[in-house]
Amino acid sequence: RGETYSPNPSPKMASLYALSSRSSAFCASTVAPVRRVAVAPVRPVTAVEVEAKLKTRKSMAKRLRVTGTGKVMARSAGKQHFNEKMSRDEIRESSKMFVLSKGDAYQAKENMPHSKINAKAKAKK
Repeated sequence: RGETYSPNPSPKMASLYALSSRSSAFCASTVAPVRRVAVAPVRPVTAVEVEAKLKTRKSMAKRLRVTGTGKVMARSAGKQHFNEKMSRDEIRESSKMFVLSKGDAYQAKENMPHSKINAKAKAKK
């Protein structure tokens, strides 16, 4: 006998439709166990303002040296290669370290917060 779907099925057919899928079979059962869920009490949240850690930029720390008076010294650029065309004086001068300007010293202080950089130290010109 062929049963057709009707929008308002009889109670017997409704229970058959409910049991037709596997997942709803357990829910439709009259002997389904009662599950009790324990709800944890809500605790008040206290907001704590945490300041970010001041970390040293290691790449800057390896490139710069800080003197005892707080000046920031850096290596001169241009001595790695192609030195043949340079005079001896140029090569010797590029071997020395130089004092950074105020603006660059400020950047160095930002990147190396724990160093004893005196940003007001004057560079020789």
